[in-house]
Amino acid sequence: MKKHLKNNMIKGFFILFFLSSVNIHAQDFGFGCLGLVGGFAGYGMQTYQTKGINERVDFFNSFHKDSLNSPLKNFGQAAGYRFGINFFNQKFSGFNLSFKGFYQKLSEKNKAIIKSPPIEIAKTFEVKITTFGLGIDFGTPITEILNWKILKVAVIFSNADFIESEDRPSFLTVKDDYKSSKTNIGYSLTTGFVVYLIGDYISLEASAGYNLFRFEQLKKDDGTILTVNEKPVAIDSGGLTGAIQLNFSFPL
Repeated sequence: MKKHLKNNMIKGFFILFFLSSVNIHAQDFGFGCLGLVGGFAGYGMQTYQTKGINERVDFFNSFHKDSLNSPLKNFGQAAGYRFGINFFNQKFSGFNLSFKGFYQKLSEKNKAIIKSPPIEIAKTFEVKITTFGLGIDFGTPITEILNWKILKVAVIFSNADFIESEDRPSFLTVKDDYKSSKTNIGYSLTTGFVVYLIGDYISLEASAGYNLFRFEQLKKDDGTILTVNEKPVAIDSGGLTGAIQLNFSFPL
């Protein structure tokens, strides 16, 4: 699985660099004629659908209803950090084009306390979604300091974890980590706006759209599959996504 992901990433980077070189040679030489390169860092969120995990949460709440201080919440929205590289960013007449690669790690964690006199047991459920992406952005300037990213398209390579842990006083934490059985290849379609803070070199970007992915089953390293009512648990689909990030660039 890791070898397959690595091969896909290498192919993606090769394509991006090839496309960049084609555009580079199409420009006249001079300072900044090769466009801008740089990076970005920010915060992102992702909604998703997971009927199975929420059924597991509902079963837990029902089973411990007389001893919970508060029930576990259902899952469906993860958040976390993202960062990446802008390999190439060039302005043309009336529009601009950029190629990027990024990494994003989002999570959603819910915790409940089970009262079991004379002790209390902490139960935690957590969903993690880790994504690598390769994409192209098409934009157009609205004013000197505002740019509309009309369409941001990316191929995304995602993995998921469901971690169930239990803490008891004077005992080591018991943790079960169920991972996606294979890397999912999906797609991201977003749009957004960029506000230039210092020329073209530092800007603030906000975007929103939809990420498409699915994880058929989750299992531990020993092969144990996460189930509920004897059915494998899946993360059924992705959903709305949003991000805010700080971009920094320099000319070539």
